[in-house]
Amino acid sequence: MKKRVFSLLLALVLTLSAAAIPASAAESFSDVTDKKTAQNVEVLRLLGVIEGNGAGQFNPSGLLTRAEFCKMVVVLMGKGSDAMRYKTVTIFPDVRATHWAAGYINLAVRQSEPKLLAGLPDGTFQPDSYITYGQAVTILMRVLGFADKDSGGIWPDGYINLAKSTGVSAGVNLTGSANITRAQAAQLFVNVLSTGKDGKGYTPAGCKIGSEATLISLSANTIRVNVDGKSEKFDLVRPSSSSALNGLKGHLLTNDDGKVMTFVPKTSSTTGAAVSNAAVILPADKSTSGISALTDGRTDYTVYRNGVLSSVSALRKNDVVTYDAVSNTVYACDTRVTVYYESCEPSPSAPVSIKVLGGTQFEVLPTAQQSLSKFKPGKTMTILLTSDGTVAGAVENDYSARGNAIGIVDSDGNVKLLCGSTTIDLVLDGIKPDMTNLKGKLVSISSSSKTSVGLYAKTGGVSGDLNVREGTLGSKKLASSVMIFDKGELKNLSDLTETTVPQSRISYARTNASGEIDLIVLIGTGDELYGRVTGVGKRTVHDATFGDYEQQQIAIDSGDGKPVTKDSSYSVRSGDFVSYKIVNDSYTNVAALDKLGDVSSSAWIGKTAVNYGGRTYTVPSDVLCWNRDGGSWLDGGAEAALAYGGTMNLYVRDGVVRVIEVRS
Repeated sequence: MKKRVFSLLLALVLTLSAAAIPASAAESFSDVTDKKTAQNVEVLRLLGVIEGNGAGQFNPSGLLTRAEFCKMVVVLMGKGSDAMRYKTVTIFPDVRATHWAAGYINLAVRQSEPKLLAGLPDGTFQPDSYITYGQAVTILMRVLGFADKDSGGIWPDGYINLAKSTGVSAGVNLTGSANITRAQAAQLFVNVLSTGKDGKGYTPAGCKIGSEATLISLSANTIRVNVDGKSEKFDLVRPSSSSALNGLKGHLLTNDDGKVMTFVPKTSSTTGAAVSNAAVILPADKSTSGISALTDGRTDYTVYRNGVLSSVSALRKNDVVTYDAVSNTVYACDTRVTVYYESCEPSPSAPVSIKVLGGTQFEVLPTAQQSLSKFKPGKTMTILLTSDGTVAGAVENDYSARGNAIGIVDSDGNVKLLCGSTTIDLVLDGIKPDMTNLKGKLVSISSSSKTSVGLYAKTGGVSGDLNVREGTLGSKKLASSVMIFDKGELKNLSDLTETTVPQSRISYARTNASGEIDLIVLIGTGDELYGRVTGVGKRTVHDATFGDYEQQQIAIDSGDGKPVTKDSSYSVRSGDFVSYKIVNDSYTNVAALDKLGDVSSSAWIGKTAVNYGGRTYTVPSDVLCWNRDGGSWLDGGAEAALAYGGTMNLYVRDGVVRVIEVRS
């Protein structure tokens, strides 16, 4: 096709139009069988961009006229209610006031910001001619604020290239002169809503973009969505009972009254496919059964399993697989939780959410409702979760799909269920498990009754020390997204201040299907403190049973100049720099730090490390600094110690400098 520079002809070609595409009032169209098309037309029907023909049909393969397209554009922009004011205006001889689309066409032509349309060279509009792909794309890019100068001055190729680069044409690949079908037009309009000019989505006049959410269900005048793990309900402007959008991720468009105009799904920038929470449960190891249905036949996807970059060979039986079309990524998760079924909404036969594990709410995928319907509240079952913690299915508690759920207990006794590479806070309402010996530890999780949750500490899987710099544990490599929990808190590898973490401080390590360590739980950190012993004494204890006896006491200054005295029987001397813990009203695990004597300033590597005896020691920025000359602490950590100069003694534990002693 010849390329033409923008001229009057282009302005005329932009004189496109659009009319109401048929749609049903609240149900899916009877003649729409394609999943992607059904999703697109429901998005647009809710917004009022398309309407029903009374017969419940959409005619997806039918061609779209210029008048029909014009109406769609005006309504998309939120200006449909203004069309009647332009109905009696005569701009084109072939668009009289009696034409059904006169108001929409005239409004679109008079629209100045952005400028959308003009007339054809002969002064007509030709409302009933079919619109071409080049014309349609040009108008939609102008709706988003693009102008002729943005396209390079060549039409329609310049605008078609803009549409490709922004994702507006995702899923539609036509020549500029080709006519477009109603289904293709619906895809383009949804792409506009989901991408916009800046990638954040287009906002029609009178609308606001709401939070990202996962759509759970549409029911009459209500939409239910999951926002940040919580189920929320909103009123709909137009009723719907369609299930086409269920399980999709996206955002809400609301009006000034807070009612939902429509739900705009996230779509792939290359295929236009929506990001779905539909899932498949694999029937065997290394199986790809059902995945092609999620990916629309694509096989070039990336695979992540439990948050770690993997491959199809790492997939296992009963893994739950979901697909993100935007990144073309398959996510597999093997988390299965044996639970007591407490309650559900709205009914056991078609639940959209369930409560288990002490009132913790889990959303249910539409594809999981059939398997869940076999269970009733008051029974036990094993639920299979997606990588973001949504229920993908439920099975009997048999060996082939037995529960394997694990979690971490933080320092406050809160339990977080690990699911893929995410964590889910458990409510445990009315259930008070004994957390005395579980804080900071990894636990298995299950429940068999409404009043109890089983939490059992897990250990093992460790062979060797953790080399922080090399990214290895013993002979095994750490996964790039390894999860490390320290005192129940998730940390990055770079957050660890030790060069080497000894095996004695690693309570659990998990090896994934690729042979890499993807989960590490550390103990003995976080609650360990450091300071200087200022005195060792004794006090007399009066005991009616054993008689009077002497109890040793130790006074420790932790860097604030206010020594604290507590009972302790450990052998230390006044002036020692020590590590210690506090249990109840006593010092425990009191031990003198290892001393590196007479360290010169040349041994320092910047302000964060020191070379000594052929080994590198890490120096935290908030390290304690004792001035022996003045008998007091210096503020400013390592920086203050280096500024003071002179000779230093360093006191270390597990490869980390905990106290610096300076003197002139």
